[in-house]
Amino acid sequence: MAFIACVVLAACGGGGGSGGSNGSGGGGTTTPTPTVTLVIVDASNQSVTSITSGGAYQAKATVKDSNGAAVANRVVTFSVSGSSVATLAQPTALTDASGVAQVPIGPASFTSSGAATLTATVEVPVPGGTTTVTGTGKLDFAVTAAGLTLSPISIGSTNLPSGGNTTLSVTAQVNGNALTGTPVNVAFFASCGRINGQDGSAGGVSVTTNGSGIASANYTAVNADGTLCSGLVNVSASSAGASTRTATLTVAAPVANAVTFVSASPAQIFVAGSGAAEQSVVVFKVFAASGTPLPGVSVVFSIQTNPGGVGLNATGSTANVTATTDQAGQASVSVFSGTIPGPVKVRAALAAAPTVFAETQNLTIASGPPSQRFMSLSVSSYNIEGWNRDGTPTQLTVRIADRQGNAVADGTVVNFTAEGGQVANSCATTTVNKISSCSVDFVSQSPRPANGRISVLAYLAGTKDYVDNNGNNIFDAGDTLFQIGDAYRDDNENNAFDAGEFLIPRGGTVACTGAGGLYPSRENTCSEGLSTTVRQAAVILFSSDRPVIANLSSAQGGLSFRLGSRISDETTQLLPMPVGTTISASTTADGCSVGDVAGSPVANQRPTIGKPDEDLKSDVSIGLKGCTTGQLINVKITAPGGLVTSQNIAVP
Repeated sequence: MAFIACVVLAACGGGGGSGGSNGSGGGGTTTPTPTVTLVIVDASNQSVTSITSGGAYQAKATVKDSNGAAVANRVVTFSVSGSSVATLAQPTALTDASGVAQVPIGPASFTSSGAATLTATVEVPVPGGTTTVTGTGKLDFAVTAAGLTLSPISIGSTNLPSGGNTTLSVTAQVNGNALTGTPVNVAFFASCGRINGQDGSAGGVSVTTNGSGIASANYTAVNADGTLCSGLVNVSASSAGASTRTATLTVAAPVANAVTFVSASPAQIFVAGSGAAEQSVVVFKVFAASGTPLPGVSVVFSIQTNPGGVGLNATGSTANVTATTDQAGQASVSVFSGTIPGPVKVRAALAAAPTVFAETQNLTIASGPPSQRFMSLSVSSYNIEGWNRDGTPTQLTVRIADRQGNAVADGTVVNFTAEGGQVANSCATTTVNKISSCSVDFVSQSPRPANGRISVLAYLAGTKDYVDNNGNNIFDAGDTLFQIGDAYRDDNENNAFDAGEFLIPRGGTVACTGAGGLYPSRENTCSEGLSTTVRQAAVILFSSDRPVIANLSSAQGGLSFRLGSRISDETTQLLPMPVGTTISASTTADGCSVGDVAGSPVANQRPTIGKPDEDLKSDVSIGLKGCTTGQLINVKITAPGGLVTSQNIAVP
């Protein structure tokens, strides 16, 4: 019959157990039971009752069956109470031929101290093989804190070039031996430079010891902000419970060996007296041999290419200028334009080594900012189908140059405003084939002025026109200035500024005559300065898709009339049909035939600014052959939006 036997426990320093009995009162036999014996041994295989960091300890369990014979190939499960005090390298092991299973055991950390209980559990077959019994061994043991020390810092090289690097390492030790069983955190510090790529002075850089108890780090003689270290640098290593180790290394002073051009802001300035930007700041950067920016280096600036009158740090001054690089290794100088346009080249050379230098790139002096005389505004389609249709587009394009007729700088911003519809607020010029221009879209929508004429204004900062009487290419005393006042949008096209109209005030108070038309200018707002708002106006027509035929007549065997667009009272229609409107004619009258239709499609018609009452109806003529008075001609008018209007017209 199957039965369960109790295991006899035997452990050094621990508790035991007693064998169970399957007998009953009055007498019986005692069944022998298997045993599990626990012990902790050191590296010399000597039994110990206390462990500490730095030792190579094993938890050893010996398993025997009920006959006292070793039990091989059985899994023993180990555990420790109080894992914060001691830990096992692995939880299980298999018994060998001697019935022994063992696993490494050690303190949870080198500072751990206290006591814990080791337990080993194993299942052992009972004679007869019909069941097994579970044997458990227990052992109480002590854990003592180790005396941690750090070895002196080992430095790969104590003499470094500027920006150089080297290795640092220390060994964590207990009782003079490398601490191999427990990882230790070591913090490395440096008075200047980086450790493992991090700022070595900001709280230290933590490194964990490897399996040999060694903590290693890489030191670089460059600060986190990119500045270079030089002279004596102190390094240290510390760990909790251990004395700090310090060492010193020497870093060579950096030597500048390269200069690069960084920027010119702006890259294009204008001739002196133009009223536009006349100063650019050029920046250069100095580097050490390591490629690190170098502060505190003297740099000499000089003008290498001067189209005329260019100055360094002062207008007209051509003397060399010396500057010192800042913490980022940069040095700068101001360049002032002269009176002649053209490319400028400024050199930055090391004061200590003049053959090491760099020069500006693409720094240019242009002849001037946008000029009123050189502004042009064009409209792709003036008479658009906008009176009863939203979203009909047209494009506004500005072409702009300086007073010499040269392209203005790319990125020059042109602004737009409109009385009705919707227009993009601005565009920035670009040069294509060295011609400067930019375009925006305009679309039909509300509001719609009653007469269908929408005033549009394009404007930007620039200069007035003048006659350079003394030929020095700048505006100065004796030159003739063409005055122009504040720009405004002349919505009612009466050639005068009225309250409520869009205005761009500049604060001028000099008396001058007002103007409208292409270049609207408010009276008595002029100034003696050259700067102004460069402007140009246009009018866009909101034509409808409903035609009006007027002034019907016959001439030279044909039919002619004026074709307009109905937006209110058809007897006073002044607008043309939308551009692209087509006209066709046919007849069924006997002996009458229709020829060509002149005036189809309706052309793009540019209105005259300042003439809101102009008649812009288009002329249409239809060729006729063999037709007599009273015969009907069917005229079909198709607007761009698709609306078709058909009308029978009797031959006059």
